[in-house]
Amino acid sequence: MPLSSCLRCILALGLALMLRPVAALDEVAHGAWTLRCEAVGAHHECILLQNLVLGASGQTVLQFAIGYAPGDTSPTVLMSLPLGIALPPGVTIQIDAGKPATFPVERCEPAGCRAGMKLRQQTIDQLGAGRELTITFYDAEREAIEVPVSLDGFSGGFAALVAARGE
Repeated sequence: MPLSSCLRCILALGLALMLRPVAALDEVAHGAWTLRCEAVGAHHECILLQNLVLGASGQTVLQFAIGYAPGDTSPTVLMSLPLGIALPPGVTIQIDAGKPATFPVERCEPAGCRAGMKLRQQTIDQLGAGRELTITFYDAEREAIEVPVSLDGFSGGFAALVAARGE
């Protein structure tokens, strides 16, 4: 998929799921993951997400969210990263000891930086079978920051996301 098409999907997903004022319908925990469904007009939209926060302050360091952009049949990941990171190295994901994959940071805005990607079925299967997803990005001095993301509950959460989409 060309970068411009991917960027359009990421923007649409971000706008559809995170930026509109909507009323929360439901939040259901699936292990370390949360399925959040929100009312949008006459229907609802759902995302599967995990927020990683600093222990003492509770400040969100990273959000990893999966959802479907309007009219899209493939799930999209939208990662929200902190401001002040080095952009050129991008962000890398690695499931357990598998092969790492690197993606560009698409943009930064006052709330943080965004990176996204389409999820292939193979990656969904690996996430479901895995124990830990490691997300690596770089600080302003280009020192790696590795953030572990638990995959506990991912399979059930993703199945619930797909089922909610079919309603």
